[in-house]
Amino acid sequence: MLFRRLYKFHEQVKSSWVWLMLTSYIITALLTIGLHGWQPGQKGVLLDGYLTALAGILTTIVVTTFSFVFVALQLASVQFSPRIIRSFFEYDHFSRFFLWSFLACVGYLMGLQYFGWSEASLIYPKFGIVGSFYLILMVFPLFIHHIVGNINASSITQNIARRTIEEIDELYESLSPTEVETGKVRILAPVSGYLDSIRYEALEALFPLEKEVKMTVRPHIGSFVIKGGVLADIDCPPAMRDFYAQLTKPIQGCFVIDKFRSYKQDIPFGIRQLVDIAIKAISPAVNDPTTALNCIDYLGSIIQRAAQSEANSREAKLLAQKNIHLREFSFEQLVDLAFDQIYFWGKEDYIVVRHLLKTITNLLPFMPSEDKLNVLFRQVEDFELQYLHDEEQKGKLTATFPRKEHRNSLRDHLAEFYEGALEAIGEKTPTSVVLSRKQAQFRSSLKAIAKCYE
Repeated sequence: MLFRRLYKFHEQVKSSWVWLMLTSYIITALLTIGLHGWQPGQKGVLLDGYLTALAGILTTIVVTTFSFVFVALQLASVQFSPRIIRSFFEYDHFSRFFLWSFLACVGYLMGLQYFGWSEASLIYPKFGIVGSFYLILMVFPLFIHHIVGNINASSITQNIARRTIEEIDELYESLSPTEVETGKVRILAPVSGYLDSIRYEALEALFPLEKEVKMTVRPHIGSFVIKGGVLADIDCPPAMRDFYAQLTKPIQGCFVIDKFRSYKQDIPFGIRQLVDIAIKAISPAVNDPTTALNCIDYLGSIIQRAAQSEANSREAKLLAQKNIHLREFSFEQLVDLAFDQIYFWGKEDYIVVRHLLKTITNLLPFMPSEDKLNVLFRQVEDFELQYLHDEEQKGKLTATFPRKEHRNSLRDHLAEFYEGALEAIGEKTPTSVVLSRKQAQFRSSLKAIAKCYE
């Protein structure tokens, strides 16, 4: 809680010129007074050389840093928009503060020497020394962190949206939203952004063990939520609604909403990044299929681990005991997220398609149940490679893969997949178990397709 308050104060300070100058001046003044009281300094000893060195260091930092910043902005402008360079300095108070505070400190250090106020016994040079170290040791690292956090798609799009929304609020009157009576207490998102994580322990502590009270979290972790959107519904008796309505603020505090997605509690985020890398690698502009194959290999590793894990997380099971139900991704959603888009963009690349088949085939022995085997079976069916065993689709096959050896290789990999799926089904289900209708249909369709490759 203390860290979050400090972070909010830090963001508030960065967003205002007045706050930035006041905070920096107060910190510098207090440190300078303390230093002057602890070490007054000797009369007749001049600090000209020391002040000159500090002025040179500050100048070098400013020149070098902004050279890198302009290069980074130029590269980002090619990918996003050339207008981000102008908006970055026009609306970013912290960047302007960084530039002018360093230049002002350099001018102050040079002015001390010009007017002859560089004697060690005076307090004036100590202001320059403390201010220089404050800029180098505190402001400079914060600026680097600020640049890294703001030159990316999420920050750029968030800043554009925020400024546009502020302009709408300033120009137009707001309409009151129509409230629909649902008989439930609704927890609304206080800001727009990505649901980064949920503070499970804090959320559990807010709810007593009441069987008639049920809370359902609406968005997935990693989902984008709009300000005023529903985070959760609390279904409770009418007599208890006022009690839970008073807990709206503490419950909202259990949902961490940020401008970025993170790995914390967000399994699909890692998959999404590998998919993005693979798609960009197989694009004609990059043409790096080796990187794409590397991503597919590690996606297979992630899916293997997800297959051997329970459907519900530990926190979800603990919260379910108090009738708090989280929304989690299923195994089928993770498989679709991992392979669908890569196949869509790489389906005309024989190497990509073959490696996808090989990776999914390697996953078959790790599937702990027939339901998860069925997910992989449907994933391969979604690749629409039926023309490899359909005489009527030969024309499409030849157009997509004109080389015969490529078609034969894909056919062999499909044969290995179906053979491995049949073996895995035999291992997963004992002969004494009575199959359900769904299982019987799955087995019969799998056997029918497998015969086409014998």
